Amino acid sequence: IAKGVSVSVTTPLQHCESCIITKHPCQPYPPSEEPRAAHMLDLIHSDLCGPLPITTPHGKLHFIVFLNN
Repeated sequence: IAKGVSVSVTTPLQHCESCIITKHPCQPYPPSEEPRAAHMLDLIHSDLCGPLPITTPHGKLHFIVFLNN
């Protein structure tokens, strides 16, 4: 314990609201009303990110993600 700081062990610890919220488990997503793809590659989502603040070892500044629905 640091000098000049008093600690009471009889006082219960308090939790701040942000600590409680961030430790709360995530709820599952509700079922989507949109139909899913019937076959592989029927519906693809993509996201492009960049430019990144640092380059990859190959000098790239962007990346793309594809998700098959």
